[in-house]
Amino acid sequence: MRKLPLALAAAVPLALLAACGSTGTGATASGAPEKAGQVVVRIADPGNDGYLAVAKKDGSLDAALAKVNAKVRWAGDFPVFAPAAQAINAGSLDVAQGSITSGITALAVKPSFKIFAVTPPDEAGEGIVVKNSSPIKTVADLAGHTVAVGKGGTSEYLLLKALQTYGVPLDKVKRVYLAPVDTAPVFGSGKVDAWATFSTFLAPAVATLDGRVLADGADIKSDNYAIWVASNTLIEKHPEVVKALYDFFHEGSAKEIADPKAYQNVFTSAGPQAVAGRLQDLLIDIRRQGKPVQAVTEADLARFRDVAAFYLDQKVLTAPLDVAQYVVDVTTLPGGGA
Repeated sequence: MRKLPLALAAAVPLALLAACGSTGTGATASGAPEKAGQVVVRIADPGNDGYLAVAKKDGSLDAALAKVNAKVRWAGDFPVFAPAAQAINAGSLDVAQGSITSGITALAVKPSFKIFAVTPPDEAGEGIVVKNSSPIKTVADLAGHTVAVGKGGTSEYLLLKALQTYGVPLDKVKRVYLAPVDTAPVFGSGKVDAWATFSTFLAPAVATLDGRVLADGADIKSDNYAIWVASNTLIEKHPEVVKALYDFFHEGSAKEIADPKAYQNVFTSAGPQAVAGRLQDLLIDIRRQGKPVQAVTEADLARFRDVAAFYLDQKVLTAPLDVAQYVVDVTTLPGGGA
């Protein structure tokens, strides 16, 4: 998943709150009372890093949403997109971030959400990592070796795309399927030869597990966009809220790219959620090379179709998928132009 907020690997999902895009009176998770008729938008907790973490701390997202009679409720922790998509489908989450490469597999099973914003591929923050001492020097050298990936998600896409780009036969590389949060100790102990991953896990692998990037997103010609999705219910009943979210994400992400250090260690500079030293420097460098959240364009859709076609060719999908039917043009929603 590419464009997760830059943070360390997240914890197991927390208990979620009920009723999709709920309205009414009561109290939010922060204890602040809700106004009558106010739309409560449940978004995954941002952790300790990024513009949403700052928004949680200073209340700026609530202030922006108040203009459209809405309020955020931070509703759980999702290290990868699949469980977040399941939570939206179950009606316990309204908005989530993921990647198009993990999103396509979720879109293939009749989702209850659509894509309303994207961030272009993270060329510096995703790719394939090996140990510094590894004899593997090029993607071609992966032949005969093992690579850790998450099945049907971003990391498997990154590996398959790399092998295609460099002309390495699929059957020459053994995929070891692991959940991203379980892969670090396996890679660290040398039980796999390489790890295809993204910034949430790539940066710690390089900074703390003696890793080096064998090939990054630019090298492998990745089309792995980050995506923001919202439930169909929220889009249909409260499009002005989705537009307000987009405006906030666009502005906030641009500010973070301009000064990424200011958006790290938002709540604490100590403990497992904090970053420091080489890891912090690496995350800052990756984020500085990023691009802000933007509306989906026809050019983006073309690249989404390429990913879907690639997945079909690689037999990750069993049938063609028209991604466009799951995209909403945020610039046409109430609330002004993008």
